[in-house]
Amino acid sequence: MQKITDYIIKGKGIGALWLLLLGTLLAFLSAYDIHHTLPSAVPHIQQFADEFFPIEVENGKVVSPQDAVITHTYDFHGIPFTITLDTTKEVLEEGAKPGLYLTKSYLYSVSEGEVRRQNLADIKLEKKDYTPLLYRLIRIVVWTTILVAPFLNFLCFLIAVAFYALISGLSCSLCRKEMTFKSKMRFNTLLFIGVYVLTYLLYFVGIHISTIAFFLIMIALQLIFIKKLPA
Repeated sequence: MQKITDYIIKGKGIGALWLLLLGTLLAFLSAYDIHHTLPSAVPHIQQFADEFFPIEVENGKVVSPQDAVITHTYDFHGIPFTITLDTTKEVLEEGAKPGLYLTKSYLYSVSEGEVRRQNLADIKLEKKDYTPLLYRLIRIVVWTTILVAPFLNFLCFLIAVAFYALISGLSCSLCRKEMTFKSKMRFNTLLFIGVYVLTYLLYFVGIHISTIAFFLIMIALQLIFIKKLPA
């Protein structure tokens, strides 16, 4: 505990390296998850292409296939998802079940109590094997996550810590303690990493911490630990 206190009060920098390490770790975890999760969707996507393609849209209207009705329910990790192609209708009828619907003129996304409609863009989708392309796209996403996400995470974390460092000025006033802005940054960096890792672990056991709850936990811990810092 004394080493942590010495780092907060007498250390150098603002804790940016710790935030970069956290951002990098999360990026690699995300890339690992993508690498092991998305490939399982490829057979479902190819099955969709085999059943629904070719599809051609010109001037915002489906011109191929004409007067076709195709519907299929896919099971993805135990979750049913229905897709319907119905070019016999211009618009979707009321009372449609949750799913994705393509009519002659619109694409509909139907969920419980909500229907979203989108105009069609001109496109031509051929019936062919998309598997190699899909696996290539997954590799691109994985490597983009590895190379780009660490810095995006770092930037978001740095902004968040700077915000909490400003807020901790009020906590210092309430606790009658004085801290430089850099020491506030180091303090909130350690606090932020601890709370973030905790919420990350709780997520895997089904406990979700909202943004408001995260904020309140940070403020509460600021008050608790600032009181314990030397004057």
